[in-house]
Amino acid sequence: MRILSLAPLAGEGLDRLRALGDLELDPWNSHVPVRLHGASELLGRLDGVEVLLVEADHVSAEVLGAAAPLRILGSCRGDPVNVDIPTATKRGIAVLNATARNAGAVAELALGLIIALARGIVAADREIRAGAWVTGGRIPQQRHMGREVSSLTIGLVGCGAAGRATGRRLSALGARVLGFDPHVPADVLRAEGIEPAGLDDLLAASDVVSVHAVLCEGTRGMIDARAFERMRPGAILVNTARFSIVDEAALLEALRSGKLAGAALDHFENEFLSPDHPLCSMPNVVLTPHIGGTTWQAVEQHTLSMLSGIEALLGGREPPNLVNPEALPAFRARA
Repeated sequence: MRILSLAPLAGEGLDRLRALGDLELDPWNSHVPVRLHGASELLGRLDGVEVLLVEADHVSAEVLGAAAPLRILGSCRGDPVNVDIPTATKRGIAVLNATARNAGAVAELALGLIIALARGIVAADREIRAGAWVTGGRIPQQRHMGREVSSLTIGLVGCGAAGRATGRRLSALGARVLGFDPHVPADVLRAEGIEPAGLDDLLAASDVVSVHAVLCEGTRGMIDARAFERMRPGAILVNTARFSIVDEAALLEALRSGKLAGAALDHFENEFLSPDHPLCSMPNVVLTPHIGGTTWQAVEQHTLSMLSGIEALLGGREPPNLVNPEALPAFRARA
């Protein structure tokens, strides 16, 4: 069996994948600059390939319609938006995903951003590099009186895998953690040390609001001017989810007015933020370039997810990370 992985793979799952067949490993992010395949280029690499693993590459209907031997397609991400699922299903191609592969990684970045803002770490670093030991007659110990995590009430907006992983870490550090997610049962939240709360109550009670919701029509712009009005004066906003969940104009106004003491963001519209964007000149804002899930442990997790899904399919079982179970009859007919 030929396996082509354009996604990075690592850990014990990699050796076990090699044992399943002839594995060609060519991760998109091992190239400088990164290498993403167009449809014709990708088709040129799929001759005889039965299993394709991708992370950033787009697998279109054109590719799926012409890749005759392809039976299993793994998208090494939680939401396989880079794969044409309907066409794969029609062709009897089983599509796997890697749910929660980076939950721990995102949680740790969120925790780091919360601490960075609560303790003024980035601003203090900037001052040291500029030689600004005394500013306005005040020494650092006067300018940077911070808050310990155990003193904070932290509200999680969205309590999927990443939100709950964040809650567990914050609870372990002694924070009071509130959680809003209409799709997660209250007893599941309580088991993770998270107090269930309505959105308005959470916003009003939290020193820090940390966003972990999935972007959809119901969540787009949900942290808007009204939400900022509900928040405590001097609160902090952290968003390690999609940028568009927060209304940009309302965020800028909350920062300029002092309603927010600070904000941290790990994602921007279309991935990039122009250096002349107002956020870039705000000293109370910490910005990271969508690196929440960028750890080797996340890669190891998605490698194991792909391995377990492939092994299940080859063994005649339905894997829990199968995105399109309706493709199974046609998939099995092709065996």
